[in-house]
Amino acid sequence: MAAGPMLAAPAAFAGDAGLVAKKRVAPVYPRGAERRKIEGHVVVTYNVNTDGSVSDVAVAEAVPEGVFDDAAVKAVSKWKYKPIESPVKGARAKIGFKLQS
Repeated sequence: MAAGPMLAAPAAFAGDAGLVAKKRVAPVYPRGAERRKIEGHVVVTYNVNTDGSVSDVAVAEAVPEGVFDDAAVKAVSKWKYKPIESPVKGARAKIGFKLQS
């Protein structure tokens, strides 16, 4: 049986305090990385608007650089939180990309 990609649950950082996730979309493991057996992680920063939508997603750290960045940004851009009174700027999440053995 072939091993497949496994994505770690996003780790919450201090910027996420008080936020309640309604929807978290998992990133798609890039085929080239899977084929070459590359693993790593991406730390993204983003803002949460009062309606719970996410905006201004940016890569703060990527290991290795440039491999998982697009997949992480696309996924986090689709996340939704419960509505909040004031926007949150600088929320962070770490998304791991690991192949199953």
